[in-house]
Amino acid sequence: MILLLTLFIVIYLLIAFLSIYFYNIQLTHIGRMIFGAALIVFAAGMLIGQSGSLWVILLVAALVINIEITAFKFKLNDLKALQILHIFTAMLAVMVIVTAFML
Repeated sequence: MILLLTLFIVIYLLIAFLSIYFYNIQLTHIGRMIFGAALIVFAAGMLIGQSGSLWVILLVAALVINIEITAFKFKLNDLKALQILHIFTAMLAVMVIVTAFML
């Protein structure tokens, strides 16, 4: 199940990257938001009842919120903030995967 969560995160990051930088239309933005909500629900449903699962769920929520902030900063063309957000996104994704493997 942890590998499935890892795959889900990678697919979400790919969809977010494509919807923010290449396919900048309303349909892809809605798809990104729906996929982010599905990622949070999937992580909560998969990990509920395990000790320490709250941290993974909170990290997944932080990852989704960070992606939405990245989309907003891209619209404002704030390059310095985008660089920091990209680093933070990569660190959050790694933290979610490592924390989920440690459960």
